[in-house]
Amino acid sequence: MADSTPDVAEHSEESSDEDRRGFVTRLLAVVCGGIAGAVPFLSGLVVILDPLRRRADGQGFLRVTTLDSVPDDGIARYFPVVTDRTDAWNRYLDEPIGAVFLRREPGSSELECLNAICPHAGCFVDFNIAAKQFQCPCHDSNFESTGKRLNPDSCPSPRDLDTLEVDPERLKAGEVFVNFKNFLTATPEKVEKE
Repeated sequence: MADSTPDVAEHSEESSDEDRRGFVTRLLAVVCGGIAGAVPFLSGLVVILDPLRRRADGQGFLRVTTLDSVPDDGIARYFPVVTDRTDAWNRYLDEPIGAVFLRREPGSSELECLNAICPHAGCFVDFNIAAKQFQCPCHDSNFESTGKRLNPDSCPSPRDLDTLEVDPERLKAGEVFVNFKNFLTATPEKVEKE
């Protein structure tokens, strides 16, 4: 009987050491697995949270043209909006992201800028010089040369053409920079697309 008591004590010490070693091993496995899982998770999070943006000057203004390219005759002129776009792996140079209509009244140096997309269904509008109005080819929405809807009660478009901000300081220097944005269609409110 005296021999069995030390065996139990030795066995419980060995069991305790094995439990501690097993705990440390499991803890290290969890930590290593967490690190291994965190790397791709955080990489994916960075890609998702870094949208395809990168504007020209950090404030959203993009160069469209020069002031000399927009005659002061009250007729809207179509200009594509292009910018460099960078995603997580690629850089795309001079990629078109939309279009605007610019117009100046006679004798004025101020510019009016309208997004070229109809707020009804997202079609590009055209400016009819003879009628001096914008016309949407998709659902017969018509707008004045200022972008206001003609016959708002019967016009399919829920709002006027979307106006865009022109940088006044750069305009004084003869350059046209526009704070280009696209807006949700089919809504009466002007809501910027994400």
